[in-house]
Amino acid sequence: MPVAIRNCLGLDIGSQTIRIAAIEMGRAGPRVLQLIEEPLRIEPGVAEAQRLQLVAQQIQQMLKTHKLRAKNAVFSIPGQSVFVRRMKLPRTTGERMHRIIRFEARQQIPFPLEKTIMEYQVFEEDDSPEVNVLLVAIKREFIMNFMRMVRRTGLRPIGISVSTLALYNFHELNGSTRDLMAKPSEKEPAKPKKETVEEAELDLGEEDALEARGFEEIQAYVNLGASLMDIAIPKPGSARMIGFPRSVPLAGNEMDRAVRDRLGLESFEDARRVKEEEAVILSTEFELEGDSEAVNMEASEAVTAMAERMINELRRSLDFYISQPDGVAVDSIVLSGGMARMKYLANYIEEKMGVPVELATAKNSRIRMPETTPEAFSPFAVALGLAYQGLRLAQNTINFLPEDIKNVRGLQERRNEVVGMAAMLLVAIVLNFNVGSAYTTRYRSDTNELRRDMTEKQRLHQDVQKAQKQHGSLADAYEKLSKAVGWREYWFEFLKYFIERRPPEILVDEMHLRLDGNVVVRGRSPNQDSVTRMLTALEEFTWITWKIELGSMQEQYDPRFQSDMWDFEFTLKTLVRSGRVRTIGEQPVSTELLELQDELKRRGREARQQKKRSGRGRERP
Repeated sequence: MPVAIRNCLGLDIGSQTIRIAAIEMGRAGPRVLQLIEEPLRIEPGVAEAQRLQLVAQQIQQMLKTHKLRAKNAVFSIPGQSVFVRRMKLPRTTGERMHRIIRFEARQQIPFPLEKTIMEYQVFEEDDSPEVNVLLVAIKREFIMNFMRMVRRTGLRPIGISVSTLALYNFHELNGSTRDLMAKPSEKEPAKPKKETVEEAELDLGEEDALEARGFEEIQAYVNLGASLMDIAIPKPGSARMIGFPRSVPLAGNEMDRAVRDRLGLESFEDARRVKEEEAVILSTEFELEGDSEAVNMEASEAVTAMAERMINELRRSLDFYISQPDGVAVDSIVLSGGMARMKYLANYIEEKMGVPVELATAKNSRIRMPETTPEAFSPFAVALGLAYQGLRLAQNTINFLPEDIKNVRGLQERRNEVVGMAAMLLVAIVLNFNVGSAYTTRYRSDTNELRRDMTEKQRLHQDVQKAQKQHGSLADAYEKLSKAVGWREYWFEFLKYFIERRPPEILVDEMHLRLDGNVVVRGRSPNQDSVTRMLTALEEFTWITWKIELGSMQEQYDPRFQSDMWDFEFTLKTLVRSGRVRTIGEQPVSTELLELQDELKRRGREARQQKKRSGRGRERP
């Protein structure tokens, strides 16, 4: 079993802020140790390479300042940098599913696969012949540049996720009732059935009663950051997967720009300070209860106009989601992120969208929060979702960590297995060494016996070679016979029958139709069951009776398919005697065959007579 990860950091690196969530897994379940937030201290106009270096240095300083000892970390990349598709595919085996998804990815991903890192996750639904597949791709160059920053932090990366998926992971776990000590893929225990829906509702609350009647509340999770507005909507049903992710480049920075232009300020820093300290969203609630003299009305009008644009983008996203085949109307909106703290923003969105809007809060009592929880909890939704994924609590597990690092992490997590195997190997070596001397004498005697057997086998091998040479002329004659017999119809019928019964996943490499009527088939298959089905079908061939002998079947890695395949070889031995010419089915023996038989008999008689004459000549004095 892999070694369980006991602590993890979730790092949400934005364009203006770095947020870190530190979580550990204890016996009683997960516990949030610290939630840390610092503004990004980078001057505008810095080159990207230098910016990544400064980000890594600030993360190192934050770890020292707040005395964070955990080294395992999951990092976030913006949702705008990835390509996401959700597909429905028929259930099939893992290797076949991988090939189907790669084919679909080649058709849909807008950049070459060789320059892409592609990850996918399969979600199953109860009583459905299909599965849901979440396909996410990103350019390889982006991840390579991002990893340069990750390595400078001194942390041990165990995952690179996407901001929209981390947002969904937080809310899915925040509102979940499943056992957090179990794997996220394990299903919740089935609830006992009631005789009637009305009887079941007596034990349920209002929301659970609606769900018992077939209603499911759908919430839209919206994270408002500085540069992006991330949207994540869950898919209805039992699959427990994200149904619609989107990142819109319209958020706090655009509000800063609007305030700067409206007030004629010189820098974005001054505009951001005015926005955070003096501006509010001009909602109906502000007009009724707010103090207009304490706010900057010009700045408030500027940020309100930008909030209107953000709401329009949010409305378009929800309309697109509803237009999908499995899309439904959203019942409520949950806000998170640094911009969610802006005064009266939630009220304004609720007025414009016509659905309830609330700020994200810690709802899951199974997750213990720190004693000094920040007053504004909602900005840490993405960071917490990243840490949940590192502890294997999250439902979505998309991970863009380079493959070589994943392999190393996998070996490190399985170090107990490696140590156990090494110990067993050492014990086996010691035991073999102790008992090895007892077999030395027996080995020597067996060696001498084998040498005698080898001498005898070599003599027999020479005799076989002589017999093979004598059989060569007879084989040539049978080849001529096979051409004259006219078995073409038989072979055509056999090939037609074979092609119709061969399972589609079997690849036939070689097929030999031998002179004696036997057939040797070599090929490969992703599983053994398909080969067994094909052999069973071949036994039902009515033209002739077969005796099927399976020569070999072994599993080995096939570089052409980049997976393990079952190589097989079997022989179909006909029960028709190969030493005698017979008719096939109702087909008579041809005239050419009879003439060829007479010619062979005549040549045989002449050969025997010539041998007798030569023998008599040698006996004369």
